[in-house]
Amino acid sequence: MFIRAMSVVLIILCGACCGLNSSENLRKRTEICREIEKMLRICEFSIKSCEADVYGIASRLKASDFRMLPFLSELPESYEQCRDFHGKWKASVLKCRYFALEERELLIEIGETLGTSDTDGQLKALELYRERANALYEQRSAEYVAKGRLYRSLGLLAGLTVGIIVI
Repeated sequence: MFIRAMSVVLIILCGACCGLNSSENLRKRTEICREIEKMLRICEFSIKSCEADVYGIASRLKASDFRMLPFLSELPESYEQCRDFHGKWKASVLKCRYFALEERELLIEIGETLGTSDTDGQLKALELYRERANALYEQRSAEYVAKGRLYRSLGLLAGLTVGIIVI
């Protein structure tokens, strides 16, 4: 009887943990959007202040703390003959599997835009990307508010249901 009771408790805890994990994934998406917006501000500042090229921007981004954007650490900081900056950016973004489709597409577009036009053109493009990142943040925040509690509750209820079935 003791083993059965312990297994029921563990099943309930597993269900609750699954719900918490799903809720946490939604919260992380909001953090990713916030960091994308922060990354865009640093890019704008780099372009405005010293008219940095893509490698200067990459080195500034590497110096900043982006926990949710680990692909930035893989970017080259100086020109190399065999490496394409934009291709490296895209490949690095695609390696990060936990980005949702919208965030991945936005990051790829940002990487393709950096260094491809004059200063004013880049600043206008980055402003548009920042607006998209803010809209995406609002969407992800609304999803977290609406679904986060639901996922936590459903996980606990699923664990309870399976626990009752085991009893």
